[in-house]
Amino acid sequence: MGARRDRFFFLRLGLILAFGAAAIVGAERYRRAQRPKPAPPDVQRQGLELLDGLLARIGKTDFGQSARGVLLTETLADFLRRGRLVFTAGISAQALYRQELFGSEILYVKVLRMGDRLVHQPPEGIAEGVYHEAVHARQSSYGGSSIEEECDGYAAGLAAGAAATGAKLPDLLTLDGVPVARFVVKAYPGLGRRLGYQPVGESPEWLFRRTGLQ
Repeated sequence: MGARRDRFFFLRLGLILAFGAAAIVGAERYRRAQRPKPAPPDVQRQGLELLDGLLARIGKTDFGQSARGVLLTETLADFLRRGRLVFTAGISAQALYRQELFGSEILYVKVLRMGDRLVHQPPEGIAEGVYHEAVHARQSSYGGSSIEEECDGYAAGLAAGAAATGAKLPDLLTLDGVPVARFVVKAYPGLGRRLGYQPVGESPEWLFRRTGLQ
């Protein structure tokens, strides 16, 4: 009798595991089907060449040679090496980091529609977008984002955009005329805090000072 119960137990367990695995695979296939459509091959090629040159240019600046700049540039270079950076008109943000099941990662970069043509963002816009998303890529093991992580991302994007154009940044970084932290709190009303957050290549005190975070 006990052996029969054991057989039923393992049969039920096997069915539960099989249904669970099928659900996971189905969800992953659906998620992959929702990926933004890549731009045509010639636009991809132009974009990759543009970004490769942009990373080299930023790498020669003070930001690019800082510990923070080196870490973020290496992250982006790794996406390029792995063929995991895609140019697309199917996103609204300047760039988008996406992590799928089983560790698959993709970094999307927005291209602009101009009538029936697709054109790339100016270098500053590309730099702002990809360096922001590089922060998310490096912090992805911690789960969902936070106010601290978004401030970190915007700070990185602003620094990279300035490095791309040779502009000088103020000590207190701003977006739309307000400190970065105030912008983030307003733009992401449901986002929580993460105690002990460690910015990429910098200290928490640095992040608080540069973004106005309290």
